Amino acid sequence: MITTVDVDDAAFVRAPIPFVYRRITDIGAWPTWWTGLELREQPPVAGNERWAASLRLAPARLVRIMVTCTRWRHDAGFELRLAGDLVGRAEFWLEPAASGTVVHHVASATTSLYRARGVATGYRKAVRRGLWGLKDVLQMEMRSSLGVRP
Repeated sequence: MITTVDVDDAAFVRAPIPFVYRRITDIGAWPTWWTGLELREQPPVAGNERWAASLRLAPARLVRIMVTCTRWRHDAGFELRLAGDLVGRAEFWLEPAASGTVVHHVASATTSLYRARGVATGYRKAVRRGLWGLKDVLQMEMRSSLGVRP
């Protein structure tokens, strides 16, 4: 049985868009701030970056996804094509806010994995872990650049 997985989430980061964009577009470094994510770079397809991702949804649940970067929008975000346990698309985009940036993540995919509702819930939690990790790293970087000790 194939089930739809739709996720829409966001996090506020107290850092300007160029700082956030630089971190979020360095996909190979995501595991340094995204707990439960493992990546292996793959040969590009049609000039697009590709990554084999393993995303831990729960202690005993791992989702394997081939992630291909399909569209970059300078200082605004990018789109990803998903294949594997989740098939569809995802997008990160950045929105300026009063004293920082809102990082949005949207994913629309299908899965044939057992207990698909749990996959959707686990994926959303995993994305939140990633967004919070990004927020923590960037806010620490901003404090350090201003000479403020955490």
